Amino acid sequence: MNSAALLAWYRDHGRTHLPWRVTRDPYRVIVSEFMLQQTQVERVIPLYDAFLAAFPDIVALAAAEAGDVVRLWRGLGYNSRAVRLHALAQTVVRDYGGELPSERDALLALPGIGPYTASALRAFAFELDDVALDTNIRRIVHRTERGLEYPPLASERELDALARAMMPAGGAHDWNSAMMDVGATICTARAPKCLICPLRDACAASPVDAGDLAARARLLAKRSPQEALPFERTTRFLRGRIVDQLRDLPPGETLHVDALVASLAAVVPGDRLAEIPTVARALERDGIVVLAEGELRLR
Repeated sequence: MNSAALLAWYRDHGRTHLPWRVTRDPYRVIVSEFMLQQTQVERVIPLYDAFLAAFPDIVALAAAEAGDVVRLWRGLGYNSRAVRLHALAQTVVRDYGGELPSERDALLALPGIGPYTASALRAFAFELDDVALDTNIRRIVHRTERGLEYPPLASERELDALARAMMPAGGAHDWNSAMMDVGATICTARAPKCLICPLRDACAASPVDAGDLAARARLLAKRSPQEALPFERTTRFLRGRIVDQLRDLPPGETLHVDALVASLAAVVPGDRLAEIPTVARALERDGIVVLAEGELRLR
């Protein structure tokens, strides 16, 4: 891979303006990483700014009520991320004096941090030589080094090793950012733009035939039962509507499950209303709500 060409492209065309790209503050980076999980960049930016205005540092976040954190998570979905981020902040304040550690094992021991997030924080906040192997980077590495990813010709471990060999020493922040941006805007999953790609001269898949790519992907596509459902019929939709109802309550106030069912009758399919108590109990297990004697509130 021509990393010099990649980084030159990033300087001219990359999304260097993103608020989490212009900071090396570990707290701001970790907030962005939690928010960006399965959420589009454009949706995250205003919510990221509002969240940091309310909780400007990790000490402020740790001191907040979990319910207030979930309230500010509105619009991002996957509310358990907010609960885990809050728990992470409390752990860091208690065990590390409010300073996020940079060691990989220490990061992995924190609530809500897996291998990808640990690597991302090390690369983007601490500028350590680590690879944040997300979907975009994984796809680019596979295409440049092995060809089209359908069928897969390299394991996750092999792709990680290949990516680490490509990354220039001391350049983790911009290299990871550049790879993610190329994957998001040029080397996309369905319609790669090989003619304008800075990596085309050393790419095993270039030029990609979009029709061939789509045909291969269809052969291997497997959707879970939840993915095959209309969104309004998924458990995720039901969880989100329950949490939204509780967000609208004044802090500390509760809503009875029966009242919750009645309030959601207009938006939830009728045959799913009976599932609301079960989903509410799952939200309690996830630490998002408190359920006592049929009364619900945000934690």
